[in-house]
Amino acid sequence: MKTIALLGVGRWGQKLLRLLHEREVLYAVWTREPSRHADLQAKYPDVRWTASLNALWEDPTVQAVVIATPASTHPALTEAALQAGKAVFCEKPLAFSAAQLRHLVRLAAEKKLLFMGGHVLHYHPAVERIKQILQEGRLGKFLYCTSERAHPGHFPLAEDALWGLAVHDVALVLDLVGTLPEASHIHGQAALTPHLAETVWIHLTFPGGAQAQLYASWLAPERRRRFTVVGTAGMLVFSEEGPTPTLHWYPHQVTWTHGQQPHLALGEGTLLALPPIEPLAAEIDHFLHCLRTGQTPRTHAEALLPATELLEKLHRQLFPTAETPKPYFVHPTALIDEEVEIGEGTRIWHFSHILRGSRIGKNCVLGQNVVVGPFVRVGNHCKIQNNVSLYYGVELEDGVLCGPSCVFTNDKYPRAFIERRNEFLTTRVRQGATIGANATIMCGVTIGRFAMIGAGAVVTQDVPDHALVLGNPARQVGWVCECGETLIEKEPDALYYCSRCDLFYRRTLKGLEKLSSYLPQA
Repeated sequence: MKTIALLGVGRWGQKLLRLLHEREVLYAVWTREPSRHADLQAKYPDVRWTASLNALWEDPTVQAVVIATPASTHPALTEAALQAGKAVFCEKPLAFSAAQLRHLVRLAAEKKLLFMGGHVLHYHPAVERIKQILQEGRLGKFLYCTSERAHPGHFPLAEDALWGLAVHDVALVLDLVGTLPEASHIHGQAALTPHLAETVWIHLTFPGGAQAQLYASWLAPERRRRFTVVGTAGMLVFSEEGPTPTLHWYPHQVTWTHGQQPHLALGEGTLLALPPIEPLAAEIDHFLHCLRTGQTPRTHAEALLPATELLEKLHRQLFPTAETPKPYFVHPTALIDEEVEIGEGTRIWHFSHILRGSRIGKNCVLGQNVVVGPFVRVGNHCKIQNNVSLYYGVELEDGVLCGPSCVFTNDKYPRAFIERRNEFLTTRVRQGATIGANATIMCGVTIGRFAMIGAGAVVTQDVPDHALVLGNPARQVGWVCECGETLIEKEPDALYYCSRCDLFYRRTLKGLEKLSSYLPQA
């Protein structure tokens, strides 16, 4: 069934286009300018081509996306796809900081969506053979590995040799060694552009003494693809420099002459047979299998966190004055003033504005056209939907939901020609409360914990904990559980029950409180 959308048809994207089409799963292709790819459209006439991402996000036929766009776009496109309910296969790098990747992993988990990283080397038959030899112990003790990766004549303007080339080998080394290094050093040269190193040299030292030396460059006389692993009993050389990949095995033994002079007895190299498998095809087949079965991918995004952490650390060494990647997402059209604090995992969408002095907690979602501030406090895990303004004096505790276009005020007697900044009143919305769409909250009131304000209600006075209020002016019509379900009265004005959560609540001066246990009287 054709349910996959491909984002990007550059050099790598065209390879994915071929493979997805051969497997009869490709439904649509997104590119900024479809007219530039008339030849591909003619070659694949049964595939839909679009320049609208929203069309893909809203299309129920699209169940998953494969992202092969420039690296700098990967985090934002992945975020948007997951928000739209689509499974994601994203080429490396998935993100440019560990915090950024953790946020995307968390989002995929919340949405219960597959999120797989594209690390084609992990599916290469030569790499699988290297792992097999290591597991069998034929290599002896792992001593060191080296890699050379050069791609002359190609200079992407949005990624350097660390993120564009060395990312492959860093991830491979961590996979082979099985742990993060205890020491890491990087040197780079940015001869062509001051902020992008076209050549990097990386040295890693692992617990137990194993070493890795990695070289990657855009500026080189010839294409290089060579990976060497050295152990106490043998050596492996994996090369992709010829017409077909090769893997050579060199057994060796170190002997000592008179117990003083070491001598390396190197055996003749043996060309190991490799199955004729296209690694990218194997990777795509694995992705499609995981989509069908729900199996966790070998290169699921969370498994790539250690490599991202190391790459981020190396990047900081290479460019110590570079801006630290933010642990939250802000859409390019949103405005963030100075002296604003935003918690990890928070997402701020189109045309929103956070004014100075405001503080927003962790894992919040602010929809389109949301204004916060100045000096407004928003707790953790809050959701503020489209067209909501939180003015000075409004305070939201953790877990508050503000429905679309609900209204807050801070001036009880507003006049355009009278300044009353010193008379603004404080409005508090306490933990877990929900405010329905188009509701109006008059200033100076407190909305209690887990209270529910109906759509269009006009709240003019304090609302008790767990109260359900409706109308204009708002009047209490019942009580609600923490889950939002309306409570059933068990004892008049005293005891209430939630059939969904199997919980009891009792009446207090502040509203309701949850009972840890309840045993009815005999």
